[in-house]
Amino acid sequence: MKIEWMFDLPTDEKSQDYHYESPILIKDNNLYFISCHPEAVLYVIDTETGTEKFRIECVGQSVISSKCFFAEYRDKIIIYTGELWVYENERLSKFDQVRIDDHINSYILKDHYFIFADRSSLWCLNLDLQNLEWKHHISNTKPYQAGDICLFQNAVACYGNDQLLIIDIVSGVLKDQIKISRIDKLFMPIRLDEQTLLIGFTNWSNAGILKYDTTDKKVLWKSKRSFEGPLLRCKIYRQDNLVYWVKNDTELVCLDIDTGEETYCVKTTPWIYTDPLFIKRCLMYGTAGRDGYLVNLDAQSGKEKWSMFLKNGCAYFDLYDDTVILGDFEKMIYQVDIASGNVLQKLPVDGEVVGRIKVYQNNIYTVIWGNENTPVRFIKIKI
Repeated sequence: MKIEWMFDLPTDEKSQDYHYESPILIKDNNLYFISCHPEAVLYVIDTETGTEKFRIECVGQSVISSKCFFAEYRDKIIIYTGELWVYENERLSKFDQVRIDDHINSYILKDHYFIFADRSSLWCLNLDLQNLEWKHHISNTKPYQAGDICLFQNAVACYGNDQLLIIDIVSGVLKDQIKISRIDKLFMPIRLDEQTLLIGFTNWSNAGILKYDTTDKKVLWKSKRSFEGPLLRCKIYRQDNLVYWVKNDTELVCLDIDTGEETYCVKTTPWIYTDPLFIKRCLMYGTAGRDGYLVNLDAQSGKEKWSMFLKNGCAYFDLYDDTVILGDFEKMIYQVDIASGNVLQKLPVDGEVVGRIKVYQNNIYTVIWGNENTPVRFIKIKI
């Protein structure tokens, strides 16, 4: 591995006012990146030379950069920095009709519609006309955020008003509302087919997953466990014939989709920090805490294939062919074989790796901290 270029970013110290965990978008030899310090700044960097093409200050409400995102639609790039922007033909314009409460929890793109949920509302924007199509109020009597949304029968499924709402994308009309007896909150719906959903739930002292038939209005199966930890830390994922439930970031529970029977449960130490990544038969995730690990499990059995210790935990990683690229606070970039866990290459850098890792066309892009002599830098590494 070899460093191709470095691009200086505006800070020379570790400060909570500076955030460099923005996602990275590469399009047409341009690299798009957002730093928040505390105002959000959009950088556009030439991927070949590492030179700045231009930067735009996104004046207005700002969130920490890990909450920012990019979404592509035709020649447009939707950019979220705490407020919503559209970047097209080297011009940045703002959706003035949108006033986001707290931050965006989840979003989806369907045709020319951009649908997203914040703490109190579900919004639908028309990207062709660049206007607001409709908006639903989704506040809840209990202290829950909307959580992830999903597409279902040309509609969007979203938790709100203490129910799971099914809302038509085009008209914004409420098609259905699901309220299940003795269930406190429904979250993270996953579409299985035209009439069936997987849904996560919490109910005071327990939580779990249920399979729900929206036509017959009945629960096909329900799996629950006693609940410990913060109520906002549950997530579910589907892969093949299995559903995976991250329970308050300390347990990974795997269930059979057809029966709801538990296949295995893995205790995680310290806690799961990244979303699970599925590749072939593997399930990979990073843990965080004072120290942590990159963990590779057999996705069907839950048996650990290997784990790799990382100073201050594994926050971000990316795939490259049959390997995984990652970095840590020991100022090192690693290339690791997914099958064996063997380190194939490692490259020392003169700063702790603090940004997301993006692999694109045989190159690695990430951010490393500065020190008293050098600023924080965006770097490109040839694999």
